[in-house]
Amino acid sequence: MVPLISLHRRTVGRGVALASCVALGGSLLVAASPPSAFGAGAAEQLVVDFSTSTGAVHGGATGVLYGLSDDEVPTTAVVAGAAPRTVTQMPEGGLQHPNGGALSVSDTFFASGGQDIYINIQDYYPKWGYANAEDPANTYPGQADFLAKVRTVVERVAREADPDELDRYVFTPFNEPDWIWYGNWGAQRERFFADWEAAYHLIHEIIPEARIAGLGEANYNRQRLTDFMTWAAERDVLPDIMTWHELDKQDLAAFSGNLAHFRALEKSLGLPEMPVNVTEYSPWRSDTGVPGRMIRWISLFETHKVDAEMAYWTAAGNLSDHTSRTQGGNGAWWLLKWYGDLTGETVEATPPRPETPDTLQALAALDERVRKGTVLLGGTDHPVTVDVEGLAPSVFGKEVDVRLERTRFTGQEGLGGLPQTISAERVRVSAGGTLEIDVPAGTEMDAYRVTITPSASGPAPTADAAWSQTTEAEAMRLAGGARAATQSGTYATSGGQDVRGLTTPAGRLSWDVGVPAAGTYRLDVLYGTGANVPGQARSRTSGRHALYVGDRLDQVVQYSSTLGDTYKGRASVLVELPAGTSTLSLRTSADGGATALPGSNVAIDVVDLVAVDGPETSAYPASAARTTGQVKVLPSDGGRLHLSPGARAEFFVVAEEDGYYELQVDTGSAGGGGAYGLAVDERPIEGATSRPGREGRTTATVHLGRGIHQVHVTAQGRLGIDGLRLVRDVASDVHATTVQAEDSSVQRSSGATVETPPTAAGSNVQGQYVGWLTAGRTITVPRPEGTRPGAYDIGVTYANADKFTGHPYNADIISRTAEIREEGAEAASTVAYQHTYSDYNFWTRTTPLTLTTQDGDIVIGNPDGDAPNIDAVTIAPFVIDVSNEGR
Repeated sequence: MVPLISLHRRTVGRGVALASCVALGGSLLVAASPPSAFGAGAAEQLVVDFSTSTGAVHGGATGVLYGLSDDEVPTTAVVAGAAPRTVTQMPEGGLQHPNGGALSVSDTFFASGGQDIYINIQDYYPKWGYANAEDPANTYPGQADFLAKVRTVVERVAREADPDELDRYVFTPFNEPDWIWYGNWGAQRERFFADWEAAYHLIHEIIPEARIAGLGEANYNRQRLTDFMTWAAERDVLPDIMTWHELDKQDLAAFSGNLAHFRALEKSLGLPEMPVNVTEYSPWRSDTGVPGRMIRWISLFETHKVDAEMAYWTAAGNLSDHTSRTQGGNGAWWLLKWYGDLTGETVEATPPRPETPDTLQALAALDERVRKGTVLLGGTDHPVTVDVEGLAPSVFGKEVDVRLERTRFTGQEGLGGLPQTISAERVRVSAGGTLEIDVPAGTEMDAYRVTITPSASGPAPTADAAWSQTTEAEAMRLAGGARAATQSGTYATSGGQDVRGLTTPAGRLSWDVGVPAAGTYRLDVLYGTGANVPGQARSRTSGRHALYVGDRLDQVVQYSSTLGDTYKGRASVLVELPAGTSTLSLRTSADGGATALPGSNVAIDVVDLVAVDGPETSAYPASAARTTGQVKVLPSDGGRLHLSPGARAEFFVVAEEDGYYELQVDTGSAGGGGAYGLAVDERPIEGATSRPGREGRTTATVHLGRGIHQVHVTAQGRLGIDGLRLVRDVASDVHATTVQAEDSSVQRSSGATVETPPTAAGSNVQGQYVGWLTAGRTITVPRPEGTRPGAYDIGVTYANADKFTGHPYNADIISRTAEIREEGAEAASTVAYQHTYSDYNFWTRTTPLTLTTQDGDIVIGNPDGDAPNIDAVTIAPFVIDVSNEGR
């Protein structure tokens, strides 16, 4: 086999570039790599034994504290892809945070496949370090006050929750009592016992079968827990689920000992093992949103078969730093998705230093039903050799296809595209069932997935990783006050440094790129915005930089506001480059240094240059699907899913832009052909058929909003599925109509005004926007000519900067809502528009709406409160074409 070679360059120090070759013939060959503790160029060894089961996949390691904030924030597709088993939310009507009520988010969570919603009862209190409004923080209110709130919280759940889902709520009476209200254990132990017992009985008085979780302490405190468990067992008031927090990096090493102590304690008391949920984990903003760091935690908790929830360090509604806006996921979201894909049984995976902070960690699983082996790994800068053992011929045959994918840190808010397949290979398995897979040196922020399936009868798999070059900002040539800044370990920053000080018109970062061919390249910039619009504390600047190629101004890069300069987003632009070496620079001025661009004081972290060859395209093999119903994979046809009638394959696809895409479904030769079910985000697409006894392809041209979408393929007869492809179809965007909110054709209620953002905001507005859409005020957008009844997407480009203030670390951002309706129709959609960090920073959220009249215009407003500022509205038919053909 002739290997296919691609080149990736990474600049890691001033003037130093490392090159690695990707060979699709067996392994990834590293031409140069950074110094390693394992020896220069030496690889770390990960041993995976597929013949040694460690138990059924538990799937509980990616729960979330305040992961959802409102209905469909984030969207069902985003939550379902991340697959959290549990979330902890605020009591409905609570005052600790502005949103995140358990009942408000329940429809989205349960529709996403979630199992249990925990409710922190004390979050009913308004002050952190729980206290009533008139009291100092961490003021014990007395048992009567506390029990009154317990009654209010539990009675509301009993009254308003769906009766069929009542058993899916878990009540947590106390959160971190080891420092809140009961920190002095010697003096306050008996008071805690009395309060626990009173709350326990009150909860069961209201909901007799309710489950209760505790203790929920900030640390694992052995003496406190021993005292409590001994007392609670005697009083018959034990919790149903044991909870505590692991919030320090060193807890990666300590957790096993903590769990072992708890299990020994249970045994000493003659108690059966109870479920454990680590209801907060990961240190402050350093690990969440970073794939290579999150795999360390996920593998830890999955290995021990416990539930665990990522901590809430920033904002509710972003899956603890794993979403990109409301409808997308970042690079680390894909790791959550990979983990959620695991089925069958976990198998033994042994890294060099198990459960050790700052090192390579891994997790592996085998599902014999669909003949798939999976390894998830990451957390190291060094190359890795995966030594695979125990590949049974009865499962995999004598030859297998091996795919290696990588997902990277894209910033907490940067949209993560489909992880690229950086190596793909067809190999014969040795007689002993062994295989060796080489993973290239990357960064400890990267995570990888290895997928092993029986080989197909057709062509061998191929990699799709485009040529790319990565350059750390601190490795660039800096001028005009720009300086490298080391970030503390509490913030996720590529390379540990970013560049700041871009406060003058002379600021610039310059670096050299060497591209293999003339053509189009995508420049991805990881950045953070930290400055406020002058005089407006609630609004971050959006910001701009000038991109120069050599000394030629190429374009202005428009940024979008982020939570802060240590909380990174990703901006992408296309640039044409000649073959060979070019010098690129990001500058604060577009006029030769005379004036600074508005909002140009932006922190720059790392820059990627990626070759672009044709329209945006992503491929999803059958092995990437989650399945329900009777599904099998035959060793003779390499991963094809054979679906029996009623069975379903579920895919999660990503659209990197708002617009039209061709969704291509490749069907196999199984069955007698005929219609099958196809849906995107639960919206049916009619007309999909397979060909009897032949391979076929259904192509549906559909409108998608930027972000993650859920695709269901459901068999009506027997159906074979080989996979999906998503291809951007820019030409079809003519079917969508975008109307600027300030356009004269738009009717505005009295008091709604056309506004222009302050110049200093560096806003991404398209012209002007409409603001002051207070309660009852609306805009009415004319229905485009020829718009017939049917399924549509309504894209609202909006801004919203509402938030609570005063919490010591949670951002407490607030969504504004708006109702979208068609004149003359009864139905309407009420949509939560998430905070965008500025009144002048605009995102687009796409919402489905079925039009039922022949000529009704589109009306948007909030009858009960403030709607967001609106820049533009897009009206797009959901489906414009469906075709079926052979392949």
